Amino acid sequence: MKTEDLAVRIRQARELLAPAINGCESPQIETMLRSADMELHLALWNLGETVSLRPELDYAEKTGH
Repeated sequence: MKTEDLAVRIRQARELLAPAINGCESPQIETMLRSADMELHLALWNLGETVSLRPELDYAEKTGH
């Protein structure tokens, strides 16, 4: 898979995680989802993509949180 395609898929995965994180009623599950988001955020960074300093800032604008 090309790096560009991989980055697109990782961004899509993060977009799916954002509402799950914000709508989660279990603190334990929310923590796990945030951890998964951090790993995906770091994967993008390692691929040379421009990402925010904190991963939650990437989706805070979309969700209002």
